[in-house]
Amino acid sequence: MEMTRATEILKGKDKGKCSLETVYYVSSLPMVPENAMALLLLIRSYWGIESGYHYRLDVTAMEDASRVRHRNSLRVLGQVRRIVMGFFYAWRAARKNKRQSTLKDFHDTMDRHQHREAWRLLQN
Repeated sequence: MEMTRATEILKGKDKGKCSLETVYYVSSLPMVPENAMALLLLIRSYWGIESGYHYRLDVTAMEDASRVRHRNSLRVLGQVRRIVMGFFYAWRAARKNKRQSTLKDFHDTMDRHQHREAWRLLQN
């Protein structure tokens, strides 16, 4: 299946410019007009996951930049990153201002909490 999509640049010197690109998808669904909306929803849901959850893992949690190569270590670190993401989503759900509830804000909050706990333990 061939699909042409328009992409608008949101930042930088080319802000507001639009580019067209043609992409190809392989599917076992029959190519009939009735399946067009279902295919579009499948493609959009894939990119919603990729640009949301996976983006946070790749960029903020630096999963792609990891230099770990041992198979078991990769699995353990991957699970730890996903557990932290679960904590982040729970923390973010309780926040009033969602725009100021990024993963970096979460890390900063947890860092301050750890410093307070360490200080409290030193005082006892």
